[in-house]
Amino acid sequence: MVQVSVIIINYNTFKLTSEAIESIQRYTQGVTHEIILVDNASSECDPGLFTQRFPTIKLVRNPDNSGFAKGNNLGIQHATGETILLFNSDAACLNDALSLTYRALQAEPKVGVVTGRLEFPDGKLQYQCGRFPSAGLQLLELLRVQKLLSPARRGEILQGGFFAHDKPLYPDWVWGTYFHFKREVLTKLPGQKLPDDFFMYAEDLQWSYAIRKLGYDIKYVPEAHILHHFSQSTRKEKKLNQLGMILRNEDAFMRQAYGWWGAKSYYLVKMLNLLTARGGAETNRHLARQYSRLLLGRPL
Repeated sequence: MVQVSVIIINYNTFKLTSEAIESIQRYTQGVTHEIILVDNASSECDPGLFTQRFPTIKLVRNPDNSGFAKGNNLGIQHATGETILLFNSDAACLNDALSLTYRALQAEPKVGVVTGRLEFPDGKLQYQCGRFPSAGLQLLELLRVQKLLSPARRGEILQGGFFAHDKPLYPDWVWGTYFHFKREVLTKLPGQKLPDDFFMYAEDLQWSYAIRKLGYDIKYVPEAHILHHFSQSTRKEKKLNQLGMILRNEDAFMRQAYGWWGAKSYYLVKMLNLLTARGGAETNRHLARQYSRLLLGRPL
């Protein structure tokens, strides 16, 4: 059994996926690992090109594009590792991140998931440590209570963009970009797999919630550095479509986790918070309108 099974989902991103694999092979020194590449019915090129270029990887050809979550569960079926790392195709290691997060997983029995520091290509930080959606936390922001707190306390309580991501933290949830977890977690989840209700977006919120309910902690370690392209140049129309899918999945998660009233109270306070926030007025107004539709039970 290897120590880390890395799962990468490819869908028409040959260049980026190749860079992701190269970075893992280049930087990983301290742990044994395998790379399992799941191709989600790409049309860009023959997936066999990956094995020609990287003979040691396992290639799993998915006959259909079943989405990110289902693709990862398919890859997990072929994994032999003691731990499993879900690694985005648009990510790349900047140091021996696999060893750092593996050791962090082994050091604490209660920790089920570990992630590292995500950076844009220009080195800027990505704020990936978050609290679960909550009307209470949104109310704190609406009333600007965070202004009364020290920066350290503010980051600890609210996380997200309030947290400097410069020290270890135990957040509620983290992005699926680099999601390193113990195999034992799977044995306790329904169907012994990660939740895969969502085709794409917000699945990491759902994964983290399910794993936290089992009694595990999630840990962020700033020493592990990962590049994440996270394209900012997507056309406006595509961004709006993505936003709609994200919010629909968030709505499904909220109703499942908190019930009808819990979801509605969150949407109300979130909408008010967006309307009174400084900066990004057009974007905030658009988001507020979307949350108002969720509040009223109207389709997005």
